[in-house]
Amino acid sequence: MPFRLALALALTIVFSAFETKASVASKTAELTAIDQQKEHELQNRLCQQKEISCQYVISVFGDPRLKIHEPLPPPPAADQPPSRPEREREKNPYLTKRFGLLSPESLERCRSFVSAHAATFATAYQLYGVAKEIICGHLRIETDFGIPTKASPYPLGTHPAINQLVTLYIDNSSQKAKVTRPPKKQNFAFAEISALIAAGEKFGWDLFTIPGSPTGAVGLMQFEPSSFTIAVDEHGLDRIDLFDPDDAILSIAHFLVTRGWDSNPEHQRRAIYAYYGGHYDRDPHKYYMKAVLKYADEVSAYLKQKAS
Repeated sequence: MPFRLALALALTIVFSAFETKASVASKTAELTAIDQQKEHELQNRLCQQKEISCQYVISVFGDPRLKIHEPLPPPPAADQPPSRPEREREKNPYLTKRFGLLSPESLERCRSFVSAHAATFATAYQLYGVAKEIICGHLRIETDFGIPTKASPYPLGTHPAINQLVTLYIDNSSQKAKVTRPPKKQNFAFAEISALIAAGEKFGWDLFTIPGSPTGAVGLMQFEPSSFTIAVDEHGLDRIDLFDPDDAILSIAHFLVTRGWDSNPEHQRRAIYAYYGGHYDRDPHKYYMKAVLKYADEVSAYLKQKAS
């Protein structure tokens, strides 16, 4: 099945699943008076942003599909694995057997993806100097190339990104009357909501058909809305598609370059780390970076084996 068709079917299944569940359970919990006040304050703050049309903001917040505190869809019917012992939880979570990063099936997904989009991977290397194995590493860890699995049945998210971010904003806004500075997570949510709404207005997106993670990360490459300006339109349509494999490939490569990727291995490690976020010099584990590099090494060997 072509990737685009499979992805479209996956998105349809995701949204129909949680819309059905939402209908049965009245879609969202009743908002408290405090929640409603916070939502109204958020709308007013957004209307004060110069880069966003207040009329568009009002249309988004007036849409009945804007849901807060949405329940998660139930997990797929399957036996739940036993809890991992404490010593395994201390290991790199991306390298556990359950995550399956280095399994033959996982490596084959990269090979198939590279085969289907060879020209775009070649362009990414020519323009940005980022190898296909590294790009595969990010795509595999972020969304498993957008392929639903038993371990991750909703790789692209369970609810619209706009709903996730508004919920995050409301849940983390302070309830104290005397607050001079909003909390860190609320600041984050507001910045991401602003960027998402600005992109929705610019590109004519229906925001309620765009799934996202609990922090609003979107697409095959799980870009936060504040990173949308780094995304690349591979097809020259002046309209980025965060779920298009070709746009995702070039966008990841471009992101890494904006974070210092060059021929220096140390700069490459720091750029990969920056994709996950955090403080490189303070993080003793660097699990994400190590997992991307490990997967890239294994994929490189796998591709050579298959080519011989």
